[in-house]
Amino acid sequence: MARVNLVDLPQLGLPRDRRHRAGWRTSHAACAAAWFGVAFSGAASAQDAARLAAGEAAWDKAGCLQCHGSTGEGGVGGEFPAGPSLRKTGLDRAALVEAISCGLPGTQMPGWLDGAYTQRSCYGFPPGPPPEGATLTPVLSADEVEALVDYLLAKIVGR
Repeated sequence: MARVNLVDLPQLGLPRDRRHRAGWRTSHAACAAAWFGVAFSGAASAQDAARLAAGEAAWDKAGCLQCHGSTGEGGVGGEFPAGPSLRKTGLDRAALVEAISCGLPGTQMPGWLDGAYTQRSCYGFPPGPPPEGATLTPVLSADEVEALVDYLLAKIVGR
């Protein structure tokens, strides 16, 4: 790639003696922008790491490994065959939040969200008593459920 001398370029109609300073400002502005980009992406990475740690803590708190296995493999032949494989699930983010929050009535999957059905609508039911066949184990907050889903999507689903 050919190197271009900024002094040789007509920069914004500046006189030749001021072109060097304009080039200096441009290069320093680019360096500052790159530094801030790295600094902010580092902060975002720290937030992501904290969020994933919170999700893993929610995984442990709810005892998800008891049915899905320590790495979410579950299913027939898995470490704990009671629950389906989360690695192969086709559920999207919203469906995972709903299933974890409200459980899957008629199955062994309990609802983990504190206030599921009674304070928060689940599967379109208005707030009230849970439907027959729903098992509730209300140990997670809404933020913990969201963090758990972040953790699943980053570390387990599709892996």
